Amino acid sequence: MAELPDSVREALEDTNFWALATLNPDGSPQCTTVWAHARDGKIIVNTALGRKKPRNLDRDPRVALAAHWDNGGYHSISIQGRVVDTIVGDQAEQDIDDLAQKYIGQTPYPWRSPGEQRVTYVIEALHVSSMG
Repeated sequence: MAELPDSVREALEDTNFWALATLNPDGSPQCTTVWAHARDGKIIVNTALGRKKPRNLDRDPRVALAAHWDNGGYHSISIQGRVVDTIVGDQAEQDIDDLAQKYIGQTPYPWRSPGEQRVTYVIEALHVSSMG
């Protein structure tokens, strides 16, 4: 998919929480709630190195994302995609600070653990479905 549909871009620009599913080594799904944003026609999510998501995504780049919200009606978006880039270092640290500012109005990200290293995953949407 060359460009995100407007509905997805708009949902990513808002403060919707997204469920991100990755695959465990045994093929079972692993799902966590994440903050997300659009950048250059792709989806970005951020986590800390050493957690399950990075281990899963380093092994298998396939993901699914879903969000739902109620703006006077039922709205939802489901995305199947794959990780196309992994960012560590200063940019990943800035990304979590930017996401914290967007979602909770604080920067820097207040729950950073000592020595924690952040990683940003850039996701290309391959299939999108929406309702509402």
